[in-house]
Amino acid sequence: MIKSIKKWFETAKPNPTPEDISVQIGCHYEEVCEMMSAIGDDNDGNLEFYANYYKNKDHDYVNFVADINEHEKQELLDALCDQIVTAVGVAHMLGMDIEGALNEVNNSNWSKFEDGKPVFNEQGKIAKGSGYFAPDLTRFISGEKQAFNKLLDRSKKDIEQGKVKQIDKFMDEL
Repeated sequence: MIKSIKKWFETAKPNPTPEDISVQIGCHYEEVCEMMSAIGDDNDGNLEFYANYYKNKDHDYVNFVADINEHEKQELLDALCDQIVTAVGVAHMLGMDIEGALNEVNNSNWSKFEDGKPVFNEQGKIAKGSGYFAPDLTRFISGEKQAFNKLLDRSKKDIEQGKVKQIDKFMDEL
């Protein structure tokens, strides 16, 4: 899947400039902000502040990206790899099908292209083309019913093993 995502970026930005890299870092921060919002965390706008500076190609941020050295690249690569690993871990622990969802999002991203070519907004971020479709991730989430059935199965095993002796106690746990 990562190869397909990388191919998407190679098609969109075959020769990325420091400005393109700045926009992409801003988009990455923006996605972290969305994750924080999804779980009810408030980042006080600090991360959004940096996301916007990178996405708007602020001169200082573009210069920082242009001047990144090999050691900083190694540290950044390590952090990006760790982010991928921890994202997979969070999805797993929440009962999400991250591979299926990632495939759906990747297909949606490819639908942003028109005639095989990317469409860009004024920031240089890839915009939604005329054939764009939003990813439908509902089938990749373990719903409440599935979570309830897992809890029910666990509780039944607890009763069978004598850990819970009374059905009333079982119902109280639910």
